[in-house]
Parts: sequence; C-alpha cells; structure tokens
Amino acid sequence: MDSAEDSNDVPVRQPFLSRAFDFDTGLRHIIAPAVIGAGLGGFWQYSVMPNIGELNLPNPIHGAFFISIIFSPLLYKVLVGDEMSRWKEYTLGLSTLGLLFSVIWLSGWGAVFCGGYGALLVWVWISTDWGRYNLPPFRYGLWHAFAIDLGAFAGSVFVYGQF
Repeated sequence: MDSAEDSNDVPVRQPFLSRAFDFDTGLRHIIAPAVIGAGLGGFWQYSVMPNIGELNLPNPIHGAFFISIIFSPLLYKVLVGDEMSRWKEYTLGLSTLGLLFSVIWLSGWGAVFCGGYGALLVWVWISTDWGRYNLPPFRYGLWHAFAIDLGAFAGSVFVYGQF
C-alpha cells in the first residue's frame, strides 16, 4: 500500500497548500449543496409559506428536501459526477437523512437545536474529515443532506426577515 492508488488518503507527495485548500471538494460538497438548500428554503418561505395556513406545514426544510429528492439524479450528476448508474444510492442517502431531519423539524421541541445547531456541528466535522476520501454515493447523499438542511434553514430565516 505504498502508492496513492491503493489508499483513500491524500497522497503525501502533494504540496501542503493543495492539500489544505481543496477548492473542488469545498465547492462541490460543502458550498454548492448549502447554497442550493438556501435557495430552495428561501423560495419555499417566500412562495409557499404565506399560503399554507396555521399549521405551517410543510415548512421550508421539508420543501427543500422534497425538491432535492425529486432532482437528486441531476444533483448527483452535477455535484458528485460519478457514473450515473449509482444515482439511486445517492438518493437513498439524501432521503434517509432528509426523512430524519423532517421528523426532527416536525417535533417542535428541540428542533432548532437538533436540526440546526446539532446538524451544524456534525456537518462541520463531516466536512473536515470526509473531504479526504473518495466516498460511495450514499455518503455523499448524507453529506449533502446536512448542507441542504442547514442551507434551507438559513435561507428561510433570511427571507422571513426580509419580507
């Protein structure tokens, strides 16, 4: 296991700066899913929430996950770029965590802590660790679900504060 091809770790021969500043991974797996979630959450807050009524369901996080799951083959192609035959694994990862976050946001009690602050801590940990590896599509789906959750929450709060 001397060569970089046999290991999932970053090769030691790369210069320090290219290992420390991996912009491609940051853009595709951290920033882009969070921006997509913020856009979907903001859109949902602006266009759907005023017409829902007293129950306030489905909320922007539910809307963001619903739209993300519908467009998951496209998200997989753009963000992961692996062979398209594996998009169902990505969708399963996105759906699994999306369902969990949807239940957390429905619970009411502790939703901001578990769905917001707790998710942020786990997402930061995942983003600092998983970026070094070539992951299966299911894990990319989980990683992107954290970003979509947090982005949708931030986007909906921003739009709510503006309008």
